[in-house]
Amino acid sequence: MMPQKRRIFVMRKIVRFFLLLALVASLFCWTVQAETGRPDAIRKLLAKTSETSREEVVSLLELSDDQLLEAISRKAFDYFWLEANPRNGLIKDRSTPQSPCSIAAVGFGLTAIPVAVERGWISYADGYKRALTTLKTFAGGKVEGRKGFYYHFVDMHNGKRVWNSELSSIDTAILIAGGLVCGEYFKETSVEKYANKLYEKVDWQWMTNGEETLTMGWDPLTGFLHSRWNGFNEGILAALLAIGSPTHPLSPEAWQQIYRPVKNGTYINLQDEVLFVYQYPLIWFDLRDKEDYYANYWQNAIAATNYNRLFTTFNKSFATYQRDIWGLSAGDGPTGYKAYGAFKDKHDGTIIPYASVASLPFTAEESMKAIRGMLDKFGPLVWRKYGFVSGFNVDRQWFSSQHIGIDQGDMLLMIENYRTGMIWEYFMRHPSAQKALKLAGFVDSTSEYAVTPAYAVEYETAMLLPSQKKAEAPRVRTTVLIDGDLSEWQGIPSNLVDEDMNVPDGNITKVDKSKMKLHSYFYSQWDDECLYLAAEVTDDIIVNNLSPAERGSFYRSDSIEFYIDPGRSGGGAGLFKLAVLPFDTLGNTHGARHEDARPGPIEVMAPKTKIAARKTATGYNVEVSIPFEYLGVTPESGLVLGFCHTVINCNDRGAPLGAYVRENMIAWNPLPSVWSNPDYWGELVLK
Repeated sequence: MMPQKRRIFVMRKIVRFFLLLALVASLFCWTVQAETGRPDAIRKLLAKTSETSREEVVSLLELSDDQLLEAISRKAFDYFWLEANPRNGLIKDRSTPQSPCSIAAVGFGLTAIPVAVERGWISYADGYKRALTTLKTFAGGKVEGRKGFYYHFVDMHNGKRVWNSELSSIDTAILIAGGLVCGEYFKETSVEKYANKLYEKVDWQWMTNGEETLTMGWDPLTGFLHSRWNGFNEGILAALLAIGSPTHPLSPEAWQQIYRPVKNGTYINLQDEVLFVYQYPLIWFDLRDKEDYYANYWQNAIAATNYNRLFTTFNKSFATYQRDIWGLSAGDGPTGYKAYGAFKDKHDGTIIPYASVASLPFTAEESMKAIRGMLDKFGPLVWRKYGFVSGFNVDRQWFSSQHIGIDQGDMLLMIENYRTGMIWEYFMRHPSAQKALKLAGFVDSTSEYAVTPAYAVEYETAMLLPSQKKAEAPRVRTTVLIDGDLSEWQGIPSNLVDEDMNVPDGNITKVDKSKMKLHSYFYSQWDDECLYLAAEVTDDIIVNNLSPAERGSFYRSDSIEFYIDPGRSGGGAGLFKLAVLPFDTLGNTHGARHEDARPGPIEVMAPKTKIAARKTATGYNVEVSIPFEYLGVTPESGLVLGFCHTVINCNDRGAPLGAYVRENMIAWNPLPSVWSNPDYWGELVLK
């Protein structure tokens, strides 16, 4: 017989599957009012555009698909040619007069040069000259960097760091990838020599800061960034380049250390569902008909792209989202640059055009419809000097007038891969590209699944185990005073959250057990009025960068959390997630509900809740009492609550006041995004 917990887990997956089928079925009977005509406000905006621009769009729509892709590609390439400094090859981050250089844009621009030569947009001699000028600028030390890595943004003229940007591992990787494409195209020339020289100079091992995976960067004042490329995202491009390095390679184990969450048993995903993360690595690495132990990343990108498209299709509350208008990714929106994604609270009706255009290799028919749909409905509002703009939002009547270098590159290079496979062809000729895939365990495969069967089983098992945890809460034997003194908790069953129970997330660093102690024993009791919780935290560096005025804050200073789901027993009050920040700068204890049914300061959202904290010789204690009225359940022996306990840690005593300082996070249920997935939580049973 299948265990009850597993039956519940499987049934949830089956329900989700049929819900998706229902959504897909509804597509065939759904008509969108917005598609029957343009809103008056949009018509007025279009009327203000020039006749020339409107005629240009009409001409584009009369072209064949291949001719239209040629026109989009040429416009995108013009950005890299005209928004560059021809004296040093540096390319603007975006199409504004004072924009600095983005080294990622340079990487895209280098990759674009062979495309332009082959398509006759520039001569071989001009392409060679620009590529050589660019590579010599970097190889000659004219761009500020360290250990072969370069700052994310630099001055267009002198190559010096700007905007206090970091030495960026991913942006350097994109630069290197572009150089290698040029090197293989201009084979046996100085371009190849300088491209290889730049690659050989990158000290990937240094960028790990003593661990197995790459950090996201380095700052000259604060050192290595806490965030790492240890989860599935665009960082797999950097990881593969690092593993294939001819001079400073990472161990293949770095590839295995990347956490790969699986979405509803279908594909490996990034929770925020930002589309570019699925595209960037596959611009250069040709992963068609290949798989490693974990996935067929080509099929994975197809699945993720279809999910992104369907997400907008069925979010009918936004006028921007239409059957042929889709694509959520990082880009410009009405309030600035954001990582828009197919996930709750990560979208606002803003469409990022490159997202659907660069998906051509994965969803050719749907992407072509999106291209024509955007041009047909919004014309010159979304099509400007270098082609598609960086974002638009019909609901807000907002249309960007700008272009972003990396967006232009994503479109141009993925269109070319769709048409000829040219980028894949030249990049994969480099021996390090082949070496990286071999060391990472890739083999030829014609599989049509995204997640390999072996990893699907492994992941599902890993998801089930933490959620099968049970903690017991005995009935109170004596009065519990909420004062931070845990003497009355003697003999109460304890549960351990230790240094090995790290929550996997790219923005969270694993606890280094050789340098710190961080763990918590938690306890629970109950009576007819309240649920009592306590935590005995060992933390040898206590950070309290929270001011007394910051009520309702969380992830500011060292803290703990208790997550409670009364819905496991039919409670209707919703999730109760309590963050306790033990000490502000004056020693006061703060409490806040967050990302639950009633988020806000505890004294406002659950005023009868009591909290207290007390410093100890090894860290601190926390005590809490939560009235059952806030959980919407009647306490009785056998009552089951969904439950998780987490510890948030920072080791920087010099952290600025109020700064977001979540460096480490350990949890009783150490699963990805455990804070937003009650299914992952264990059980607290009243005895």
